Amino acid sequence: MRRTATALVVAALLVAAAGACGSDDGAVPAAGGAAGGGSAAPVPSGAVTVSTPSEPATGPRPIPVDDTVPVRVRIPAIGVDSALETLHRADDGRLAAPEDWQTAGWFAGGPIPGAPGPAVIAGHVDSPDGPAVFAGLARLRPGDRVEVELSDGAVAAFEVDGSRRVPQADFPTDEIYGPVPDRQLRLITCHTFDEAAGHYVDNLVVFATVTG
Repeated sequence: MRRTATALVVAALLVAAAGACGSDDGAVPAAGGAAGGGSAAPVPSGAVTVSTPSEPATGPRPIPVDDTVPVRVRIPAIGVDSALETLHRADDGRLAAPEDWQTAGWFAGGPIPGAPGPAVIAGHVDSPDGPAVFAGLARLRPGDRVEVELSDGAVAAFEVDGSRRVPQADFPTDEIYGPVPDRQLRLITCHTFDEAAGHYVDNLVVFATVTG
């Protein structure tokens, strides 16, 4: 749902072990409020900040498949059919948010969706004009399908296992980014807006596993 300008969420991925909202401790691509995203500047008050892996990720490294990258994500249960921006860290360790409120982004520092390990796709939850690309993420239920189209035409299909609300101040870095024995996907956005504080205090993480 739409929030005020102080609810801006930027994707700020820092090399850190713990994070807190509005601090410089760490953040991940996430969802947005109402005042211009896509910034790699220091996290403003009200930005979503969560912990991320260090040096450079705790999970499996991306497996190169020529120049294949994910280009689109589809989540039929909530009507998502979005192109994917490729998100990178800046020199200061931060990762810029998707530039378009209605476009999700893939964290290129992690695995390609469908490769071994925990791939990560993040998106804004709201925008200056209303709901953003991942506004309906909380409605996903176990068994729902997520499809990630790759640039070579292949489609990696995932089935939702469940979701978890996690505090930004105590983000479970190892659980989200740590090694896994199979091919998984995490969808991340903001959750729980604190009206008094003027920013989000939690993230929503949806966990999915490749099918077939």
